[in-house]
Amino acid sequence: MTEEEKKKLLEEQQKKQDPKPEEKSQVDLAKALKEVRENSVPKSEYEKLEKTNQELISQIINGNDAGAGQQKAPKTMADVQALRKELYGPKGSELSNLEFWDKTLKLRDAVIEVEGIDPFLPHGANIKPTEQDVESAENVAKVVSQCIKEADGDSGVFTALLQSKTNNDSQAFIAHLKKVGAIK
Repeated sequence: MTEEEKKKLLEEQQKKQDPKPEEKSQVDLAKALKEVRENSVPKSEYEKLEKTNQELISQIINGNDAGAGQQKAPKTMADVQALRKELYGPKGSELSNLEFWDKTLKLRDAVIEVEGIDPFLPHGANIKPTEQDVESAENVAKVVSQCIKEADGDSGVFTALLQSKTNNDSQAFIAHLKKVGAIK
């Protein structure tokens, strides 16, 4: 066999193994088309989702409440001062335990929003709150908030719930509750 015959034989074998370039590209094109159809959504659904997404992004950028579609009024220093006056002013002693704690949690949220610090955490020149401090402060707020919800406006029920949930709690939590006047 000559060199030329070997080349022709080799070319024929390659042609048999590989389909024509046109056929190969059509097969690939059919597979790609099938994959695109399986992984795509109708244009109307896409446009609807895109519109919803743009509205949510706009609400977030503009400071709106994404859930309700209404702008959330930012807390101001006046709000913080008003809450402090309600809690610690002359009328503060007339508040029920439930009212006191409800306003305390509102004040905490307002102070965090306006001043950027959590009043439930230890603060000072040489004091830096630990992760455990942050966790404890969140736990206090969560437990009190849960008791407020469960009490459904009844201060006596609230106090009983709060005492039952804090009875066996840490000494630091009990000390904090005593410090803020929640328990004696």
